[in-house]
Amino acid sequence: MKKFYFFLSLLVLPLLSTAQSKISAPTAIWPELQLSYGLGENGLLFLQNQYRINTDGRYNGVGNFERIEFTLGYEHAFTDHWLAGAMFRYAKEDMPSSNFTSAFLRHAGNIKGLYFNKQLTLDYVNQERRDPFARFRLMVELGKRIPVGARFLTPSLSYEMLVVKDFGDETNELLVRTIDRTRLRVDATYEISDKLRVTPYFLRQTDYYFVEVGPKYDEDGMLVEQGYTTKRNRISPVFGLELKYAFNRATSTGSYTY
Repeated sequence: MKKFYFFLSLLVLPLLSTAQSKISAPTAIWPELQLSYGLGENGLLFLQNQYRINTDGRYNGVGNFERIEFTLGYEHAFTDHWLAGAMFRYAKEDMPSSNFTSAFLRHAGNIKGLYFNKQLTLDYVNQERRDPFARFRLMVELGKRIPVGARFLTPSLSYEMLVVKDFGDETNELLVRTIDRTRLRVDATYEISDKLRVTPYFLRQTDYYFVEVGPKYDEDGMLVEQGYTTKRNRISPVFGLELKYAFNRATSTGSYTY
């Protein structure tokens, strides 16, 4: 039960902050193809290809796509509950292009008949026109694998917090948000066969940052309101669809690739 309350506290944490302005971004569509291949008894090699399409054409930069991303990774199961892995991602946008070298540690547990996964990820990010920086990601996930005829349907709810850490001493600590981004995701994985799965999902991404609001003047040029700096939350709705195929091993709900 304590684990369940911890999960709920993560969901409401951003709501406990002080008043701040909110803006809504155009809806995005993220289709993804994932291939995985079992290595030995405990290893899994995976390849992911994701496309990010914005429904507002003004934001599209690479052809009809806002972003194209390729990921190559490896996951190893040390026990039934502990998994770890590493991956390299390359993302191409109109500006900037980025690559991510990442390591993750994942714990697969259970609570009240649900699977309860927790994952900590460290990203080292190289981004065009910016110094390298680190990104810490903490994710928790609740779900249940339900029989549907001869197959299985697995609905799940996950929440992820991301914190960015720049290298060097140039960051103004007064203008740093505690959390830079959150992702709340609802999905359902349907197992078409032992090796083929499809996962539609909805994701609500919120970016937290500061903006400067300029001073206001009347028609005579007299100052009416001083400029100020305020917190802003940018909310991005995302509809996604993942198609996943495992060549020689059926993955479990504890796997990063499930």
